[in-house]
Amino acid sequence: MKLIVTRAHRLTLLIVLAIAAAGCDKVGDVASGAGSATKTLANKISGGGSSEQQTNNQSASGIIGQSGSDSDGESPDEEAAEDEPGAAVAESRTGDFNLIFEMSHQSCSSCGIWFDSAELVIDHSQGRFTARQSGSLLIKEAPYFQGRFSANISSIPPSSTIQRAILYMFLNTDEGISNDDFTSSISVYGDIGGSRRYIREITARDDIKGSGYSKANPNVPIDFTAYARQVE
Repeated sequence: MKLIVTRAHRLTLLIVLAIAAAGCDKVGDVASGAGSATKTLANKISGGGSSEQQTNNQSASGIIGQSGSDSDGESPDEEAAEDEPGAAVAESRTGDFNLIFEMSHQSCSSCGIWFDSAELVIDHSQGRFTARQSGSLLIKEAPYFQGRFSANISSIPPSSTIQRAILYMFLNTDEGISNDDFTSSISVYGDIGGSRRYIREITARDDIKGSGYSKANPNVPIDFTAYARQVE
């Protein structure tokens, strides 16, 4: 095939070559600049990944801290519960006034002390609390019988002061205690914080006969002020 080059073609070719010759230096600068820009971009890409990863890690750590714990490592809900007013007081103040009566000395083999009922009267700075329990409280060493009295005194305001707590025990008028019994004694135990503790002794001589007990006056007042203050 014969290539035909016209005058127009030659003129166009000369113009292109002239432009190329005049701008070769600028093209080289552009190419050099493009190479530098490419290298800089490559450096940013290679080094920027760790910076972005670090930023992402910090954000993730912040999110975990907000959802799971505060700056002290404690759950915000738990911290609020610990600071709730009255939480500790409610836990330690049960108000359970529970007594167990056991014969510690029985004056004779058939002797015992028999109460028909009992009433707790607590005078405090804001009023009076009463609780009555009916039913037999027979206390003997042999055969073994123990008496119990239970009341809940949590209705007494926590801000009040217990001034006196007396348990009025009503002896059975027929067989409450032998007329000649002056030596029997009863050990009283109470529940304090879930543990059984010795509270006091009740003696026939001092607490029953000495309080003026008679068939006409079967009321035996026993002081439990100290115990009431412990369980209030």
